[in-house]
Amino acid sequence: MNTSIKNRFFAQGEKVSKAIGILELLCQPETSAILDCLREWPEAAWVDLLIHTQLDADFLNDHLKLMQEAGLIQNQMDGYNSTFSVSQNKLKKVSALVR
Repeated sequence: MNTSIKNRFFAQGEKVSKAIGILELLCQPETSAILDCLREWPEAAWVDLLIHTQLDADFLNDHLKLMQEAGLIQNQMDGYNSTFSVSQNKLKKVSALVR
């Protein structure tokens, strides 16, 4: 197999693998609860997410970290206040891959 074709094949496989991981994350009820909260409040503080999702604080932190690493949400720090918002661009890209 030609090296450039081989590299392109593996790059596409990696993209598909990442997309599948993101889709699996999106299928989790906790992710849905967080995204529902962020739809209602486009820039929600951590405390708001904790209250409205009713998730355990450590579990919420872990799940937010997974969602940030996947690029689904963004975290903006303003001093001690942390707000989260949905990454519309990433959701559009994942949606396009699914189609």
